[in-house]
Amino acid sequence: MIFVGLGNPGEKYSETRHNIGFKVVEKLIESSKIVDIFKKKFFYAWKVEIENKEIIIVKPKTYMNESGKAVKVALDFFNEKIEDLFLIHDELDIEIGKIKIIKDKGPGGHKGVISVIENLKNKDFVRIRIGIRGEKIELSYIDYVLSPFLPEEKEIIEKVKEKTVNAIKEILRSNLEKAMSLYNN
Repeated sequence: MIFVGLGNPGEKYSETRHNIGFKVVEKLIESSKIVDIFKKKFFYAWKVEIENKEIIIVKPKTYMNESGKAVKVALDFFNEKIEDLFLIHDELDIEIGKIKIIKDKGPGGHKGVISVIENLKNKDFVRIRIGIRGEKIELSYIDYVLSPFLPEEKEIIEKVKEKTVNAIKEILRSNLEKAMSLYNN
């Protein structure tokens, strides 16, 4: 299995809403035993052991709207199937603090997901969507996703990162359907 967190590279974007996918995979790496590390042209990757399974965790080096290029190269490099891909990303349609796990669905306007589907020519993979929508949005959607979380949202974000890591562990321990029933709220 290969878990890819979506985000934008660089310090400028590090703490933005759009980078929650990166933040989750960083937390996942922290709670795993690292077996190997890969630094490639289009991505960083870690082979880790978690829940008695070996998985691959990937952070693309590309910008969000070119994520598909990095995902395709990573899948080819690790010889992984599309069905074993888990894409972790921010979702503006979901309230902050909630997650939703889906499979084989359209991109819903998310530029990173659109890029992945276009590059793979397939949407038959799992997406772990992490809500980033706060109380009110007073910026354009582009400016909003590239803005940092508000101070009062930081605790919620810490909890949702933990919840997402627990959902991934449940997928590894049990199966996708059980994780969906427990964490899709």
